[in-house]
Amino acid sequence: MNGVVIIGPTAVGKSSLGMELAERLGGEIVSIDSRQIYRHLDIGTAKATAGERSRIRHHCIDILDITEKSNARWFADQARKAIDGIRAGGKIPVLVGGSGLYLRSVTQGLFEIELVPSERRRFESGIEDIATFELYSRLKEADPESGERIHENDRYRIVRALEVLELTGTPLSEHFRLQKETSGDNMPELVRIGLDMDRKRLRARIVERTWEMYDAGWPDEVSGLLDGGADPGCPGLRTLGYPDTVRFVRGKLGREAAIGNIAVLSGQYAKRQMTWFRKEPGVRWLDAGRKGLAESALNILDSAGAS
Repeated sequence: MNGVVIIGPTAVGKSSLGMELAERLGGEIVSIDSRQIYRHLDIGTAKATAGERSRIRHHCIDILDITEKSNARWFADQARKAIDGIRAGGKIPVLVGGSGLYLRSVTQGLFEIELVPSERRRFESGIEDIATFELYSRLKEADPESGERIHENDRYRIVRALEVLELTGTPLSEHFRLQKETSGDNMPELVRIGLDMDRKRLRARIVERTWEMYDAGWPDEVSGLLDGGADPGCPGLRTLGYPDTVRFVRGKLGREAAIGNIAVLSGQYAKRQMTWFRKEPGVRWLDAGRKGLAESALNILDSAGAS
């Protein structure tokens, strides 16, 4: 089989399922996470423990210093090298994570099209007084495929699609299709499994997990970095949950308030993740709270002829 992808919102249980599948399939895990790439950010990113990594080899974690910036294109190169290495070793790559853009960059590549900045500014100035619903109507008529993919209230993406059509003469959907057809390094098809959960239950899990992270030493982790000279404004410490924890360890925010803030932000992030992943094609969704989750996932692989 080519490999497995496990996606879903934060705290839904992706890592646990990934570990079990990797063990049963003879695989190695490729983390598709924009925060776990950073060294020293362990507890706050729910990174696999040393014990878990000794059982199953993990890739694409601890590959950047917290002072370094990441981007999806760079990450895709790292992940693809890891996947190629796993396959060369006769094992199965199990991609696990919640970073939608990073996943897309690995599996599909990133869409690139060069537009003249002056022409972009002229186009945008010409539509700035036009209502979003009218722009969306234009898009649906000119590029129905993009109109189906883009939400009617997402002005930024609507404008982008119209801009590409106006300045290149070709619909955005056609650019995507041509890129897919001509890209020589697209990944082979992977079996995609999505984990979902009732929103109320997921929020409760997020709150519970945030408390557990603090009890496990997340503030001590951050305090150690700051004592070692880390700048709280560096890329790693600007990621989800770390700014509030910096404020807590510096006495500018109470423990309960910090945890509450992080839980709220995590819940908002989970909602954005699901909005993204619901648009991903070919995902087989499972209720993360069901009994026999791993068996259900293996049945999906069986039905796909993957195991």
